[in-house]
Amino acid sequence: MGRDVRGSVLAVLVVFASSGFVMGQALARVPAVRDHLGADTGALGLALMGMGLGSLLAMPFTGWLVDRFGSRRVVTVAVLLGCLGWAAVAAVPSVPVLLAVLVLTGTNVGIWDVAMNIQGTHVEQARSRSLMPFFHAAFSGGAVLGAGSGALAAWLGVGLGQLPVLAAVAAVAGVWGAGRFVPEVTPGDVEEGGADDSRAGARAAATDASADRGSEAVGEPTVAAAEAAVATAQERPARRGVTSAELLIGLICLAGALAEGSANDWLALLLVDVHGAPAAFGALTLTAFNLTMMIGRLLGGPAIERFGRAAVVRAGGALAAAAILVVTLSSSLALALAGGLLWGLGVATIFPAAISAAGEVPGRGNRAITVVSTIAYGAFLFGAPTIGLLAEEIGLDRALFLVVGFLALLLVLSPVMREKRGGRDRAASSIVG
Repeated sequence: MGRDVRGSVLAVLVVFASSGFVMGQALARVPAVRDHLGADTGALGLALMGMGLGSLLAMPFTGWLVDRFGSRRVVTVAVLLGCLGWAAVAAVPSVPVLLAVLVLTGTNVGIWDVAMNIQGTHVEQARSRSLMPFFHAAFSGGAVLGAGSGALAAWLGVGLGQLPVLAAVAAVAGVWGAGRFVPEVTPGDVEEGGADDSRAGARAAATDASADRGSEAVGEPTVAAAEAAVATAQERPARRGVTSAELLIGLICLAGALAEGSANDWLALLLVDVHGAPAAFGALTLTAFNLTMMIGRLLGGPAIERFGRAAVVRAGGALAAAAILVVTLSSSLALALAGGLLWGLGVATIFPAAISAAGEVPGRGNRAITVVSTIAYGAFLFGAPTIGLLAEEIGLDRALFLVVGFLALLLVLSPVMREKRGGRDRAASSIVG
């Protein structure tokens, strides 16, 4: 990994940004898709379920795919097929066809998501810095640009023809970034005679990191940490089953994904249908949500290093819950907009912090990230249709109280997010399945 770690950081940032961009520009046009199909909220929610279903079908196998083929190849294929799926949304003639398209799109987006997170955790650990929030900030930045393009298209009255054009742009950028990924260190390296190369790569990566930070005093512990991570990967084959730590981290990640996904799926529609805002205002608020989420993630890395991962996640969950209540209960568009901003700030660090925590589960390798991501993407499977069906009965504003309940659960489980240094807290990782 050491041969071009600095370049790999940029590559991971570009791939994350491409994913956010292509999704943001499509989700900002959910009201236009609904009008194009003449669908009600419940039917639209069931169609959106296709994204989560497709992701859940693919995610359990993504860790194996990365171990077998490497994240470079896996992400390249997933980017091309995922962007093709987003482009196809513009041409769907009915809700059932939209569901089928989103299942196929979700399959590739799920693989794309897990594989780029696996690459990100390896780069993060090699550099001994909290980089995952920055990678996810790039995703949010891409989503801001994408949602902004959707808001502009809605304001100009442009049809859904924007989707394939911008999906092509995202595909080019994503393939460029994936082509510059570096090989992950896996337990299989030792079987293939790659132990010495892996240690050398880790030392070079850590040396690059310490040089960037400008301190020899920091450099030696950084090298030691990187070599220790390689030793762990070589000496501990990934265990079968699911650990208790993975389950708890997965539930936290699910709560964060539900809070983030419900905003992407329903925030624009909530403002249009419940608060009576123009369609362009709804899309603009979604853009603002992603903007504050990006800012929160840029600040999240330093905050985690100063206050600890558990404290930052706990504070973010509480802020997001309060913000959702403001958006749903307020009768003022200005307050709803402010709530949308705080909603994005609150959820900013939850998902990336959970992925980092999964990467520290002892002896699990890429499997822990796959397990946690699969649990989290359950939010996309049951979140959109459940909220959509609840909205038909009690209204979209009250249906979002479900998200507040999951964020309350996050507050209870947050201690499992504490950093594990030098093998601490390994008792939490006992096999339960």
